[in-house]
Amino acid sequence: MTNSIQESISIRQLLSENQYKIPVYQRNFDWGEPQIQQLIDDIQDYTQKENNASVYYIGSLVIHQKTGYFEILDGQQRFTTLCLLAIYLKYRLANNFDWFKEPNLSFESRSKSEFTINKLFDIFCRKGDSEYSYSTRLPELIGTIDTKKANPSIVEGFKAIDRVITKKFGDDDNLLLKFASYLTDQVKILPVLVPKNTDVTHYFEVMNNRGEQLEKHEVVKANLLSVVQKDEQAMATIHKVWLACADMSRYVQLGFSVEERKAIFGETAEGFKLIIPDGLLEKEDFGFIKSDLDSKNQLPKFTLNDSISKGKTSRLEKTKDTSNKNKAGNSDEGKLERFTSVIDFPNFLIQVLRIYMLRESENNITDEVKIDLPALDDKELINAFKTNVGKDINKVKNFVSLLLKLRYLFDHYIVKRDRGGVKEDWSLKRYKFEDNSSSYVNSFGVDGGDTFSENWRCMTLLSAFHVSYPTNSRKNWLSAVLYWLDKQEDKFSAIDYLQFLESLAKYFMINRYLVSPSKEYVNFMYNLDNSEKPNLVASDLGELLKYGKVAAFVFNYLDYLLLKDDSFIIDDKDKFRFSFKSSVEHFSPQTSKIDNILQADDLHRFGNLCLMSSSENSSLSNDSPREKVRTLLGKRASMAPLSLKLELMMKLVPKEGEWLDDHVKVHEQEMINILKADIE
Repeated sequence: MTNSIQESISIRQLLSENQYKIPVYQRNFDWGEPQIQQLIDDIQDYTQKENNASVYYIGSLVIHQKTGYFEILDGQQRFTTLCLLAIYLKYRLANNFDWFKEPNLSFESRSKSEFTINKLFDIFCRKGDSEYSYSTRLPELIGTIDTKKANPSIVEGFKAIDRVITKKFGDDDNLLLKFASYLTDQVKILPVLVPKNTDVTHYFEVMNNRGEQLEKHEVVKANLLSVVQKDEQAMATIHKVWLACADMSRYVQLGFSVEERKAIFGETAEGFKLIIPDGLLEKEDFGFIKSDLDSKNQLPKFTLNDSISKGKTSRLEKTKDTSNKNKAGNSDEGKLERFTSVIDFPNFLIQVLRIYMLRESENNITDEVKIDLPALDDKELINAFKTNVGKDINKVKNFVSLLLKLRYLFDHYIVKRDRGGVKEDWSLKRYKFEDNSSSYVNSFGVDGGDTFSENWRCMTLLSAFHVSYPTNSRKNWLSAVLYWLDKQEDKFSAIDYLQFLESLAKYFMINRYLVSPSKEYVNFMYNLDNSEKPNLVASDLGELLKYGKVAAFVFNYLDYLLLKDDSFIIDDKDKFRFSFKSSVEHFSPQTSKIDNILQADDLHRFGNLCLMSSSENSSLSNDSPREKVRTLLGKRASMAPLSLKLELMMKLVPKEGEWLDDHVKVHEQEMINILKADIE
């Protein structure tokens, strides 16, 4: 590798041909399960394409050449993850990873990180007793690592890789081998060498503050604008709508002036006055934002370059102080936003494109969708728009109109994180502009502390969906919800929305997790009425819900059912909130501190499984059930219940004696009965 010749290299080359070091000024490894799952999901998506000989470019690795090694300036999180993934795959597929002799990654002044990488390789890839044994051997081997010498973030990253791989491939080494072969030979990364005399510390600071490059969604915007560049008013309108929709940190109404809000969303900005797409295909009608304004409030006309430049300027100015903004008259911008969106703008665009394509399709949405919907992957954003919108002016206008409508519906009916209270919490609120000021009220019904109102239940079930599928590429539920919202021509109630959400959750359970083989999402979620309900057999469910097969959504949906069922009395039940927990763990551990381990058949049963976060798993993983109960109850004053299913398991643990196979079976049967009763 030289400064003059830079070519993309395979992951096999990356991990075997040179030595790399992460400098001390780089942050510690901090990728969690969501980032690791996103990486593996993206690679697997390409592996499954018809022509898996195609190359998948994973990005760049910015490096600086030193004597005998390359210093990593940008890309260390991905590199560390790939190294951990290679160790894991060598453990699972030893005969196919002879080329991976040892980790070629080291750390400057971070002995714990370097020890952990090398120790994992030594335990899983060198020792004769490290032959892979499904689900039982790995925790035992990890338990041999000296925690005082190890970096816990790297250990947790390795365990997250095991969870993701186990959930995705199970014990199917043939399918895993296909993934591994594609990863090592068809996934490419571009090493970017900086000049030898570069001040790398300064270069690192510059990279962390960069923001001038054109992002993918801005390229899409430029392509759409180029279609209407002869119509300056249309360009101005698209530009205005795009900027309003692109800021996912605030409600879309705040992207428009007060008078524009009234024209689009009504007097209090709570509705949506525009009929989409009727009336938007003619040139004179496309300037809909100015439809109720006088001439002095019409949008300024400008060129394509002006629009792109202003879009970049807007993005860079988002962090500037807004405290001196005039809040009177036509310049009201609302209060500084307190909400966090469940998705970013590039991935929201992919979601909107899906709905647009479903709208445009002349096929009815039947058991099998006939159109080729784009994957929920923003890496394909530019190509997806070129293929499905292209240079057709009517398609451009219809898409932008739909973008505005769906962004309004998203803000109104999709859950957000709300930092406006004493504690951050979930919220389902609509924006309201009244008496020249902005406020947020419940999307349905009245505001107040009615915990079990329909608004609260909708919010809670939406949050269960979100935490079950934290990565953008797996938010199929959001696609289904947006499709349903777009189809509602008349005003609907909270009960209507709740009934739809509960039906969607049931069909996710039925078609993805309680039958084998599972159905593709697009083949059932857009038309729930045509989906068949299976006859669920308890013994079959017990097998499908075992460790290594059961998904996070099953636990979260079960918690939702327990939450709304008043017959289950659980302490502090009203304080329970859904949170990001992706670690399926054994209540009675696989490796116990007191050697009290259940038989394998009972150990991996659904009745012995619970959902935890990685941090909770780290502190409780090898504790006995009684020790877990003691620890969790001791934190009750400061911590809400982690899981309602777990709370019921804790109540079954006897004060004297241990959690036995009978407890496992009784609890499992009760939980399966709840699922069966709800679905059937």
